[in-house]
Amino acid sequence: MNEQTQAVLDLPAPQRYRHFIEKTVASRRMWGLYGDGWAMSETPDGHQVLPLWPGREYAELCIADEWSNHQAREIDLDAALEMMIPTLREQGIRPGVFFSSEQGSINITLEELERDLRAELARNA
Repeated sequence: MNEQTQAVLDLPAPQRYRHFIEKTVASRRMWGLYGDGWAMSETPDGHQVLPLWPGREYAELCIADEWSNHQAREIDLDAALEMMIPTLREQGIRPGVFFSSEQGSINITLEELERDLRAELARNA
């Protein structure tokens, strides 16, 4: 892992989340892990979580154990806003931003994620 990737991973959760929003909007994509379906995690209270990352390099760090047969897969930002987020909402699945095996993920609501992505898109328009 390079120094820049490690430096981002070492940021406090609010700064890592801000990095996720800014990098996702700048690149117009986010990343998940895909095998025979999307890699999923679970909260301690049993809610399903879809782990998301702002770059391939972060997603690939989590290819291990039950996700060892997964590969990093790009998710187009427009498709995420128009199709993925509404589908996750319907299915009761939460976003897990910047998941790591050591720190878990930054747990936010789909509404917060969508609002922050759209606000950043508007700032960059």
